[in-house]
Amino acid sequence: MSLRTVLCLAVPPLFTALTLTACSHAEAPPVTPVASVSPAPRPVSTALPADSIRRSAVMNVIQAGPGAFLQKVSLDDRPVLAAGKFHGFRIAGLEASLFEGVDLKPGDVVTRIGGMPIEHPEEALEAFRALGIASELRVAYDRDGLSREIRYSILEDEPQKRADASVP
Repeated sequence: MSLRTVLCLAVPPLFTALTLTACSHAEAPPVTPVASVSPAPRPVSTALPADSIRRSAVMNVIQAGPGAFLQKVSLDDRPVLAAGKFHGFRIAGLEASLFEGVDLKPGDVVTRIGGMPIEHPEEALEAFRALGIASELRVAYDRDGLSREIRYSILEDEPQKRADASVP
């Protein structure tokens, strides 16, 4: 199996999470530093709370699949190992305009999505599928040796307001 095939199978949750965080049209969520790290500044938005995304955004990304995202982000050719064991996937590049305000950057090592491991294709696919019903999107990653996590609440879409039936 080629490296490209493995990445396409193994990394959909990473792509989904990054796409959701970048395309949610919400502010960047607060970063939960595990070590003492200050969060990135957040742009102002009134559409949604800073730490949330709409269910429809999640479903759109899941329906588009990981291929669409592969054009917006690149990963190192090999996974990152720690003590000879899988640790995560290093981000090699991000399309700047798409990821503005998201506290992820080249060099970060994504280790888990939604609390789930992403090492093996079957684990990655399970994490990808779980996002469809998850109440929260979490991306765990390491930067400069420190563990960090981005969290977004997934909010159900508001029902469409219907026009008043009595108006002709």
